[in-house]
Amino acid sequence: MQMVTFDLQHIGSAGEFYRQFARKFDLCYFGDNLDALWDMLTAGIPLPVRITLRHLDAHPQQTALLRILQVMQEAEEETGGAFSVRVSTPACGD
Repeated sequence: MQMVTFDLQHIGSAGEFYRQFARKFDLCYFGDNLDALWDMLTAGIPLPVRITLRHLDAHPQQTALLRILQVMQEAEEETGGAFSVRVSTPACGD
């Protein structure tokens, strides 16, 4: 299983998340929106994959990133767990 982590302390916006997503999965074209994310998670990237999102709870753009998380959770259901997402709350000082 491929495991990919996004440290949201180093991602300033949903747009930056999409750019990093495209880089980490070596996508030549990615539409930078929720529909494109859904397409990639359910049929565009090789599965199985687990994505971990770190530092979501303290992010200033949390609302936009929560929409991304919701799409990921729906994709997890759609793929029967072949794609999975985890949210990590690092320990103090991490």
